[in-house]
Amino acid sequence: MNYRRLNITLPEETLARTDAFAKAQRYTRSSLIAAALDAFVSGETARTDVVRESGVAYAEEAVGLNPAVKPLVPGIIEACRKHGAVYAALVGSSTQPDPAVIPRDLDVLVRFAPDEERRAWQYFDLREELQALSDRRVDLIEVDVLNNPLLQREFERTKVVLLEVA
Repeated sequence: MNYRRLNITLPEETLARTDAFAKAQRYTRSSLIAAALDAFVSGETARTDVVRESGVAYAEEAVGLNPAVKPLVPGIIEACRKHGAVYAALVGSSTQPDPAVIPRDLDVLVRFAPDEERRAWQYFDLREELQALSDRRVDLIEVDVLNNPLLQREFERTKVVLLEVA
């Protein structure tokens, strides 16, 4: 993709809100403006690719996911359901919306439905399917066994929830 530098003038309050939003959503100022312009001119500002269903909630795809990961979301959700996950969230570099960031792996927080007999199979089968789907290394992190406070804070800061069965 080719880039071109532009000199634009914006009101101070608009720029301040833009910068605050960009920081909160982990965009650079330029990538946020580019994403907003692209959505506006393509008419997709009100469109959502993933629909809310009864008992299942998806995070909005429009903000908080890396462009390289967005197309994988329906497959990730389907694989999680297939292997008994009741919660799944992406964390780390795959949630960096800046197109200049290229995720080398997928970090997925997951919680499985209680089924002690199948737990190991669910875990390894899901990881294998996600690796095949994404063509990336996948780190599955079970939410309920995560006890590192530093990791918990980082995951809370970057997570994008894809699946949460009520």
